Amino acid sequence: MIGMDDKVDLDHMGAVMALPPAPLVLVGVADREWKERNIITVGMFNVFSVRPPIIGIGVTTARYSYKLLEENDEFTVNIPGKDLLDKVIACGERSGAETDKFKLAGLTPVKGKRTKAPRIAECLMNIEVKRTQSFEVGDHTWYLGEIKHTDIVQGYDRSQALLYRDGEFWTADRPLRSLRPE
Repeated sequence: MIGMDDKVDLDHMGAVMALPPAPLVLVGVADREWKERNIITVGMFNVFSVRPPIIGIGVTTARYSYKLLEENDEFTVNIPGKDLLDKVIACGERSGAETDKFKLAGLTPVKGKRTKAPRIAECLMNIEVKRTQSFEVGDHTWYLGEIKHTDIVQGYDRSQALLYRDGEFWTADRPLRSLRPE
């Protein structure tokens, strides 16, 4: 299992270049006192700018994390590896309003180096983000933010990162599990 001791710092451009195509991400968010914290599984992720390094996530207003994202301008984008597939699914199926997803999934919250948002130690990459803007598009609110710090596992191979498309979890080389009805 990956831990924070397995990681090195990465510059902002390196973070953008290391991202896998169409990643599934685990977003870490907390209130300022860390009394409330949550993990949200997000399939709507995008790089919006390279200079400055701006990334964004799309979240529906019905999500528990929406409240935390509205109250705090810091969050993390964590790139899980394929070994975390069951934990990613568990975080996506339960509400953080009812469950401590860190405990549920057996994931380790670690305070950021440059933000107060929780990083997830077991993920391949942890990107700390400071929100610069948010806006509504249809049924989602997009939260865009500047990358403030990135940790990446030594020997990182982006083909090990989870991808998600049309109800299927993938790595860069093959599908792992389908959630689509047959």
